[in-house]
This record gives sequence, C-alpha cells and structure tokens, in this order.
Amino acid sequence: MGRTVSTWRDRIERRIESWILFRRVLRLSEKDEFDRILKSIRNRSSACGMLPASDVFEPAILAALVDISLRISKLEEAEEKNG
Repeated sequence: MGRTVSTWRDRIERRIESWILFRRVLRLSEKDEFDRILKSIRNRSSACGMLPASDVFEPAILAALVDISLRISKLEEAEEKNG
C-alpha cells in the first residue's frame, strides 16, 4: 500500500511555495533573512515532523524561534566575551 499522508517535509515545501509572493516584495536584506529562516525550518524537519499537527505552520514557527533564540544567545555570548 502507498502512503496516504504527505510527509511533513512535503507539506512544508508546499507552504513555503505559497510564501513566494511575500518573499518577492521584501527588500534584498530581508530576503536573505527570510531565506535563513526557511533554511532553519528545513534543518529541523525531523523535530517538526514529530508534532501531530494538521497544519505545518505551528512546527515551522517553533523551528524558526529555536533558530532565532540560538542566534541571539551566540550574540550575547560574544558580547560577554568582548564586553
């Protein structure tokens, strides 16, 4: 029997495709940051797939928040070392 439910990765890729118009109107520097967020979501696809969510948005936001938090922590650590 074939798989009847799309993988989380397939579903998030379809959602990302729907965000193309949003990305198109961002400034160049914002596009780079948006792409970084999308990459962080893709990198955490295993964790995101563990949530029994019917909508991929919630796990995607959680993955993005983890990435943003890690980036802030690294900046704070660098500031403390240089401070």
